Amino acid sequence: MRVVANAESKSARTLDAIGLAENALTVCNGGYFHAGGDFGPAGLEIAKGVRSDKFTDGKWIGGLMVKQGKASLVWSEEFRDSPDITEFVQCSPWLVSDGRVWPVSSPKEPEQRNHRTFILTDNEGRWAIGICKRVGLLELAHILVTPGIISEMKVKRALNLDGGPSTGLWCRNEAGAVQFEKPGWAVRNAIVVVPRDSK
Repeated sequence: MRVVANAESKSARTLDAIGLAENALTVCNGGYFHAGGDFGPAGLEIAKGVRSDKFTDGKWIGGLMVKQGKASLVWSEEFRDSPDITEFVQCSPWLVSDGRVWPVSSPKEPEQRNHRTFILTDNEGRWAIGICKRVGLLELAHILVTPGIISEMKVKRALNLDGGPSTGLWCRNEAGAVQFEKPGWAVRNAIVVVPRDSK
């Protein structure tokens, strides 16, 4: 997994352009950013070793981290910065931790239903990236852990990425057929999945 950053909104590459340039299998939007301001990331971003902003602690904060070539989802209290982290996208909230829905408590108000982007892993080397339309965060977390919905693996950790108009996913299969859910605006960064042998 790689993180690709766009420096400014005017020249921002689209997810499909990033996918083609990186010889990717999948590209999705990444973390929160200052859409109406300087277009900078809201939280730590490390894209191909280049750092922007800083890590912000918080109860619901997590991130996708690539350290010494190994990807993981880390929660705020687990994060230890080091120079060998080559890729990082901070976001929130957690959706699933240790195979259980997080947050545990139900919201007092009806949940805001929106387009969502998420990344998940079974902590055994299998990963998935996806989008879900018009769903609340707690509802999405329950969907991800419901037996039979994701039959390929048991979800151990899942992190919500930037949603709403940022929600986007580009992917292509082995035959080269492309699917593209285009974001509603330019995004600051993207999570890119490339073949292991890709340069």
